[in-house]
Amino acid sequence: MSVQSPGVPAKFMRTRMPPDQRRAQLLRCAIAAFAEHGIARATHAHVAERAEVSVSAVHSYFRTRDDLVAATLNEVESCLMDIIVNIDVQNSSVQETLSLMVKGFDKAAQEDPEMIKVWLDWSTGFRADVWPGYLRMQERLHAAVRKALSRGKRAGTLSPQLNTAAAARLFVGGGHTIALARFAGASRREIAILIDHLIKSIMAIGRDGLGEVQD
Repeated sequence: MSVQSPGVPAKFMRTRMPPDQRRAQLLRCAIAAFAEHGIARATHAHVAERAEVSVSAVHSYFRTRDDLVAATLNEVESCLMDIIVNIDVQNSSVQETLSLMVKGFDKAAQEDPEMIKVWLDWSTGFRADVWPGYLRMQERLHAAVRKALSRGKRAGTLSPQLNTAAAARLFVGGGHTIALARFAGASRREIAILIDHLIKSIMAIGRDGLGEVQD
């Protein structure tokens, strides 16, 4: 049901939604706005335009711009962590686990490109208001990858010389590279080669004298 109050422009006629659904809708619109305008420049007005609501309606859910930025980046972090958490690592080899992780990021770049673009933009946001949150989020991603790598070391699949902290950073950085390649128009074959090389390079660290600094 759409309602319009006297004096409110027709473009701001809104379909009634429960508050939780409205907030979720505004967050998706915020991710799209942040992807287009950048974390540093996106505003309540950009979100309102996409959601086809008044700017005051967005302010009612996210009072300040800091609130809007924090909520949007928290949503991006949750999406990224879901890619890792939903993998059945217990029934997969370390190579299969790494493959599922990186393919999950690539799939997200195809199916939810706006979210991945905000992640990439966040990685360059050295401002004091967003950088600490990025570092915390990256540490959570690194920890999930380290867990898989440590399991591979215990199983003898990976070299005991592998430094899991360094390897996790390389792996997540490789995910950035693959997302950038996807947005640059790389072919399916080129993406497959990048993924294959990334996983094989991680699997080879510590063998033949490579990467001899242990954890």
